Parts: sequence; C-alpha cells; structure tokens
Amino acid sequence: MLPLYHFILFLSVLQCSSGLFPTPSAQVTFGRRTPRLFGREATAATSPDVTETIRRESIEQYEEILADGAFSNMRKNGTMIFLEDLEKTSDYIHDNFDAILFDCDGVLYRGADPIPDASASLKALIRKGKNILFVTNNAGASRMQLRDKLANILDCEDLTEKQMVSSGYSAAKYLERALEDRGVPMDRANVHVIGSAGLCDELRSFRCRVTGGPSRDGPPPSMSREELADYSFAEEERRGKVDAVVVGLDTAFDYRKLCVAVVLLQRHPGCLLVATNEDAYDLVGSDARHLPGNGALVRAIEHASQRDAINVGKPSRILAELLSDRYGLDPSRTLFVGDRLDTDIKFGKDGGMKSALVLTGCTTVEKLIEVGMGTEEEPLPHIILPHMGLMGK
Repeated sequence: MLPLYHFILFLSVLQCSSGLFPTPSAQVTFGRRTPRLFGREATAATSPDVTETIRRESIEQYEEILADGAFSNMRKNGTMIFLEDLEKTSDYIHDNFDAILFDCDGVLYRGADPIPDASASLKALIRKGKNILFVTNNAGASRMQLRDKLANILDCEDLTEKQMVSSGYSAAKYLERALEDRGVPMDRANVHVIGSAGLCDELRSFRCRVTGGPSRDGPPPSMSREELADYSFAEEERRGKVDAVVVGLDTAFDYRKLCVAVVLLQRHPGCLLVATNEDAYDLVGSDARHLPGNGALVRAIEHASQRDAINVGKPSRILAELLSDRYGLDPSRTLFVGDRLDTDIKFGKDGGMKSALVLTGCTTVEKLIEVGMGTEEEPLPHIILPHMGLMGK
C-alpha cells in the first residue's frame, strides 16, 4: 500500500491535469489489440464498422490461445471447454444452464458499440426461457439507467429493472440489511457518498438520506489544515450520526473529499465503510493504459482512516449471497460470463458457478499465458469463447 503522501501527490497532479480522466460518459476501450477507431474522438467509424472489428479481433485472439501449447492440451484433455461454433455453443449453453449472468462493458458492449450478434444472442436466450441477469461493478448508473442503456445498445426493450444488479444496488441492499440489524431503518439512515449521481439515486431509492456525491460549484478541491480543523460537518451530520460512507468511482475525487470522508469515519466509529468495488484499474487505448479504478480511492480512504472497507461488488461473497437470496439461483446450473479474471471469473468460481471468458474486453492472450494454470486471485475460466454473440441462436 502506498503511503498517503504519495496519493496526495497523485491528487495534486489530477487537479492540475485537464482531461486526465474521461467523464463517465466517455468511451472506454480495452486490450492491446484495440485500434484507435474505438475512441469517439479518433474516428468517425460507424457502429457496424466497430462491431465487425471487435468480431475479427476476438476470433484472432481465440486462435492465438488455441495455438498455445498449454491451452491446446487443455482442450484435448477436456480440462477447459473451447467454443467457437454458433450452433454447438448455443446447444451447449441451452443444455447445461438455466441462468446466465452477464458482466456488461467488454462483454455486451464496448463504449456505445454492441458486441457482434449480442442482440440476437440475448433475445434467443430470453426466448428459450433462460434467467438472464446483468451483474456489473459499475455503480455510476442506477438500475433503471443501466436498463435503458442496455435496451438501447442491444435493441432489446424486454429488459427489466429487476434484471439489473449493479454494485450500487448491492451497496444499498447490504446497507438495508446491516443497518436494520442495528435498529436503523433506511428512511432514518444517513449515508455519505463518494461517487456519481447514479449511485446517489440508487441509495435514495431505498429512502435513505444522502450527502456528498458529485462535485458542485463552490469549495475548492484542496483543504488546508486550518480549514479541516474548523469544518463543521453541519450538512453531513444534519440528521445526527452518519451510518455509512459509500465509495464508488468518482473521476473528480480530490483531497477535500478524502478529508471529509476520513474524519466522518473518525467522528462516527460505528459508521460502515462500504466499497462498491475494489477494481484496481481498467484498460484504455491501443496500448492498454491503466485507468485507475475505484480501488485506488478505497485504498486511500482505508489508509488514512485505518479502517477496512466492506466490498459489495464482484468478486465478494456479499454480492453472491444477494444473487442467491433474491433470484433463487442454482449455482450448478448458472453460468457467469465476463471479460476479467480477477472479478468476473473469480466471482463465478467462488460462487460455485461455471464461468465463461469472452475475448472482447480486458483479458488478452498475454494475460492468459502469464497466469499459466491460474492463481487464487486470477483463476482460469471453465469456458473460453471469442464473444457472447455465439451463445444463442
């Protein structure tokens, strides 16, 4: 863990660097093979052009994996299942699974562009009566906003809010249960948020009072020793004690927000510290640059407060229990489809589900070869396929 003064230096650079992080609506692209045409500012390529490029690249990466000796042996001895044919893949999914859980970005779409044949595949799975859920560590949008985004990108108006399981929703459900155990109903709960308007909206939909959230015009991002010493916390403590601090990705995170969150945790020892996820980074650009994720913010708050956050996103048991309790899933007949080993595949395996890795997002051929037979933090999947558009016909 980095010393706090290193993180403060990082925040100083962040404030002085215009455009260092994209806005939540900015297009994010993944993987070493991703050409610059996936960035909206870099090209005027049409969505079909982008989708076909995603298809070609996923198949190329799949063929590279099959050419590797270790993975070729896994295919021969049946220790890993490789699927590339539409009919065989669709039949395998239909015969073996009743519920299919999808990660979203990098699996169903990239930025605003659908994965090849994602719409047709999803509609086919729905027609066959599969229980379809969308499970994402992105807490930046409410469930209804996520539903509308997926319905638009995938041309599937049949999707419902109930099918959306965001880490923001997981945070709200966790707080509902944890605070009720303490005798605090949600309509009396006081929650301070570092994160987006979507995360705030999700928490408010559970009737709790929310402070913090997106940056507003007013106080500067810095905070001096004297200002913190005199800060009243009048807004944050207007309803008395603070019951929880919830941390979601905030691309405008600054030293002031860090100070306020840390001192709230100090002033209220029983206050819960909840992380919507602990992702270290995403990959952006044709050279796979590391875009710091929510885990960077969580670690700064943990270090300064000397508290451990409760992770409610993938790959946590809290999220797995939410899915099991709310949706009645049979893990042995459930498939989790994702693009990351450390969150999606680990979540599926830890939850007793089968896991499928698609090659349209974060995980590259090099990463798979690097992890060899897999590790505890980055396990190998049960299934590998080029893209999810092969899953239904």
